[in-house]
Amino acid sequence: MNENRSFTFFELLVVICLIFVLLGTFAGYAAEVLKIAKETALRNELTNIRMAIEHFRIINNRYPQDLKELVNKRLTKEQDNIIITQRKYIEPFRLDIQGYLLDPFMNRYEYNVVDGQVHSSTKDFLLW
Repeated sequence: MNENRSFTFFELLVVICLIFVLLGTFAGYAAEVLKIAKETALRNELTNIRMAIEHFRIINNRYPQDLKELVNKRLTKEQDNIIITQRKYIEPFRLDIQGYLLDPFMNRYEYNVVDGQVHSSTKDFLLW
């Protein structure tokens, strides 16, 4: 009696289909989780940038000319010839080639120098 213990073509086809169904389900779930993570990062970054703008305004009695000034200018406050700190107003998260801050969706933040308001230029997040 010759026993053939190999898989049939039909069994292999079923296994491959199941693998693709599981991969498709995982890909949809992973994309949604990634979007939620980017939204959370965007909220946090906007909060940090807005606090840095307000800090800049308090120290310099004006709003920064652009967001690059927050990244490049050092915070120096001297009191009785003692420098309190020399840190930057904000450490950059992501920068494009021109040196502008990018949001988690890789779009530039939009900044209004008149009132110091900043928001994301990503669609659906313009009013954040």
